[in-house]
Amino acid sequence: MARVPEHGVQPQIARGSDGTLHLVYLVGDAVACDLRYSTKPAGATSWTAPITVNSDPHSAIAMGTIRGAQLAIGRDGTVHVVWNGSNKSVPPRSPAPLHYAQRSRDGSFTTQRNVRGDTQALDGGASIAASAKGEVFIVWHGAPAEAEPGEEHRVVFVLKSADNGHTFGPVTIANLNDQGVCACCSLKTMVTPDGDLITLYRAARTKTQRDITVLSSRDGGTTFTQRIVGPWAINACPMSSASLVPVGGRTRAAWEAEGKIYSALLDANSPALLISEDPGRHPALAINDLGETLVVWSIGTGWQRGGSLAWRILDASGQPTDTQGRTQGVPVWGFTAAYAQGKDFVILY
Repeated sequence: MARVPEHGVQPQIARGSDGTLHLVYLVGDAVACDLRYSTKPAGATSWTAPITVNSDPHSAIAMGTIRGAQLAIGRDGTVHVVWNGSNKSVPPRSPAPLHYAQRSRDGSFTTQRNVRGDTQALDGGASIAASAKGEVFIVWHGAPAEAEPGEEHRVVFVLKSADNGHTFGPVTIANLNDQGVCACCSLKTMVTPDGDLITLYRAARTKTQRDITVLSSRDGGTTFTQRIVGPWAINACPMSSASLVPVGGRTRAAWEAEGKIYSALLDANSPALLISEDPGRHPALAINDLGETLVVWSIGTGWQRGGSLAWRILDASGQPTDTQGRTQGVPVWGFTAAYAQGKDFVILY
């Protein structure tokens, strides 16, 4: 286990095709912070000196724990980053921005762009996915312009680029026929090994039904299907997050439901496995060279409150093992990330 560089919070990790690990995290004032980026090349023992992603100072937000940055590695190793913007980075009474930047060939990041368009009510964190073909998908939830108030009218938006993030098409709605999204929960998206775009989000079809739902598209984000994988009857927003990771030719997910951590192989329609009997939040996943899965999550964290972390290993068949542990140290507004080194795992917190 290791602490995030610079005592940062909300780490997110992606591995490039050359084995390089790419890390983003937040530092500074929780309501107006900065976004850092560092790498660990294959075989290296330490992270490189961090650089700042955001071109507008203090334009990220850590408060709430679910609005930080997410990243994806696309064509030619391009690093794509998206993050919810701080309200302090826009004029008073302006809608919260959604920022995007990519790493240029000289190693720096491009000037950040607000890609929210005319969508409204940005709250829970956005996500980003990229393919080797040069497709980039920015996914978030909010309300269409002029929409009626209420979570039942929130939708999942998709913004697609076909040229590796240089230009983007129009904003589209992925769940137009099944609206309702839990406002302050983040979502997670990725392009699967088969090229499908999948998104894990918490629906809010009614005030008391907030199920983890999978949105899948097999045609590059044109049409979508939906499936509930984590039912949860609760009359509140749990401010939750979720995790996705490729394993073999499949996709493993982890999420919170009923205050506990569950996991499943999404494209195998496998039943959800209970990973944690104790209350858990903000799961993260990593796969090692043996095909084992590490599931790590936070315990006891909340509004302006840090806590501890717990972890458990799933064997190569996906079944929970007795190899597990728990330790203190998750900071305020923090959660965990993980990666594999050969057959071993490293947890960042």
